[in-house]
Amino acid sequence: MSFIDLKFLFIFLPVVLIVSFVLKGRIKEIVLLLASLCFYYINSDLTVVLLLISLGLTILIGKAMADEQKRKNKLILLVFGVLLNASALVGYKVYNRFDTNVLIPLGLSFLTFKSISYLVDIYKEKVERSNPIHTALYLSIFTQIQSGPISRYNDFENITEKEDIWKYRINGIYRFFVGLGKKVLIADVLAKIVNEIFNSSVDTLSSSYAWLGSICFSLQLFYDFAGYSDMAIGLTEFLGYKCKENFVYPYMTENISNFWHRWHISLSEWFRDYIYIPLGGSRKGKCRVYFNLFVVWILTGLWHGLSLNFVIWGLGYFILISFERLSGITKRLKTKPAKIIYRVFSLFFINIEWVIFKAKSASHAFSYIARMFYSPDNSADKRTLLLLNDYWLFIVLAVLFCFPIIPTLEKKLEDKSSLKKAYDIVYGIVLIVVFVLAVSFIISGQNNPFAYGNF
Repeated sequence: MSFIDLKFLFIFLPVVLIVSFVLKGRIKEIVLLLASLCFYYINSDLTVVLLLISLGLTILIGKAMADEQKRKNKLILLVFGVLLNASALVGYKVYNRFDTNVLIPLGLSFLTFKSISYLVDIYKEKVERSNPIHTALYLSIFTQIQSGPISRYNDFENITEKEDIWKYRINGIYRFFVGLGKKVLIADVLAKIVNEIFNSSVDTLSSSYAWLGSICFSLQLFYDFAGYSDMAIGLTEFLGYKCKENFVYPYMTENISNFWHRWHISLSEWFRDYIYIPLGGSRKGKCRVYFNLFVVWILTGLWHGLSLNFVIWGLGYFILISFERLSGITKRLKTKPAKIIYRVFSLFFINIEWVIFKAKSASHAFSYIARMFYSPDNSADKRTLLLLNDYWLFIVLAVLFCFPIIPTLEKKLEDKSSLKKAYDIVYGIVLIVVFVLAVSFIISGQNNPFAYGNF
């Protein structure tokens, strides 16, 4: 059961939303915790026992650290807690690498990252004494457990009545509908093109066919993951808790480095705060900076998968970001044409990186990329035209909504109250239509699992 499952949309979710609306305080948190464990059990069966053990140990270690006065003992507890959580994640990924019948428990990566950040923040005394129920809910809340965002403990705050909780609730529902539309009406439709092309024999690919597959995958992955984030953020806010943004129009980036300040923001910030900075960050000379960046990007690649193509993917970003830092190219570009050219250059390499990310293996990735630039067989060009003819509307919409069209329009209507009211009504109607269309697509079986569902 996921966010795009009919049982979730029409049974599980309505019940939880009503309960969260009626109940208050600690009782509400207990019920939401039980709902989250139920969600986990439905998706991962008896591995819910592992979740309970992980939650219990993390909370106990955190409490022991909070009670401990000696810094040395705190550090020992921290190292033990981090190794405990990390070893479970690494163990499952290694086991899964050699035995594909063993599935990684739902959201294990995101649970691990949240647990480690919680323990580190307690060690640094950024977290005051916490309630075990609230902590368990923070770690396991069903709205974020599958694919994030990787929120921090201090960010998981209750929305108070003074902050206009109804504004958050309405925005949350709107946000959920937007995310559902991104996932089902755009990402899952583009997935049909992507699956066809990437599952084809490399020898049969023409350059146009290969480029269509790579561009559609870049768009599909964004709308799939950003759609999940929208739904997760929306539901978290409706339930009464704050949640940070995870995507900010990443394909509007000016350069490679800025792309990772816009894409999966919570993951980028996690690696910065809990890997890069503890290694010394930018404080210990240029050589150390690039060593730290190298470690971060290799770990980022391995987190996505224990295979050579993910290592190459991470290494690629290390090289590109290091190039930008060493050359200072983004600061040297003064004219608008030069900035536009470098933006195109950045998007070109990001697209190439996604091919490496998507490919079945490193050899498949390099063969695919080679076909993008040279193909002796152009017979697949006809198929490219047919796919464009069938799916051009979805591709155009996917490209258009990579730009901040809606926020720009809303900003222009801020001081025009009558137009803003009309816009809000139209926007609400459009979102209802989007929801109905998305449900009809789900009923007809035109949907796929979330791309990050097994992380």
